[in-house]
Amino acid sequence: MSVPPPALHSTHALEYAIVDESVEFEQRHVLNVGGEWLGRVPRLAICEDFGELGFLLFHCDAEWNVLRVAAGYKSIAEVEARAERSYHGINGKWVPTGHSRAAAEKYVADAFKGWECSFCGRLPPQYEQLVGERVRICNHCINEFHQAIHSERDDT
Repeated sequence: MSVPPPALHSTHALEYAIVDESVEFEQRHVLNVGGEWLGRVPRLAICEDFGELGFLLFHCDAEWNVLRVAAGYKSIAEVEARAERSYHGINGKWVPTGHSRAAAEKYVADAFKGWECSFCGRLPPQYEQLVGERVRICNHCINEFHQAIHSERDDT
């Protein structure tokens, strides 16, 4: 598979690069995974978070399994510049995925089918805790309901 799926770790996959032999790898950053240096990976992807994390650089294996993520970038250009520091020659290899944001959101929703909050529709990446089986409520809705109940009591 050369093109990544529409979403990686619940983020919208925007661009990808295949790290071929023409790209020179230089270990410049601490990329430690499970106590071992990550080293050169065969695939890179630039993704955009659905929330507020901005843009991310995903280091992936040949099947687009995520091995490491670098986050906190403000633009695609900033991610590309960061990747070029370790993967010399990668800048000419970035390709748009062609996946729309709607396709990425659907891909994530399908992956988490049955785990959404029954009240707000949040998915696991968007909440910390989910309570219930047939009807599920997330920690965000519990907090909102708690505040609403207590603010109504204070008004009477």
